[in-house]
Amino acid sequence: MAGKRAKSNHFGLNFISNGLEFHRLGLIVQKRFWPSAVRRNRIKRVIREWFRLCKDEIPQPSKDIVVIARPGAEKLSPGDLHEEFSRVFRKQEKGR
Repeated sequence: MAGKRAKSNHFGLNFISNGLEFHRLGLIVQKRFWPSAVRRNRIKRVIREWFRLCKDEIPQPSKDIVVIARPGAEKLSPGDLHEEFSRVFRKQEKGR
């Protein structure tokens, strides 16, 4: 089974069905873009909080989701991040 990819302005997202009853999240925040651990950790913290609050809104079947942060992601507020990911999942659902 092949996974799917999606891009947004500040993130790349990879999805694959996991055969479980719940979604799982993986994060890639590269040191070469954010040498400061404080900035990398903030990006990861905001993404994890989005996932905690919105995982029920992600369409089924359950997926493994890998989020790859790109430059500019550190400037997003939690609300902006939520809107960006919501757009990606809406597009993903329409593309089925």
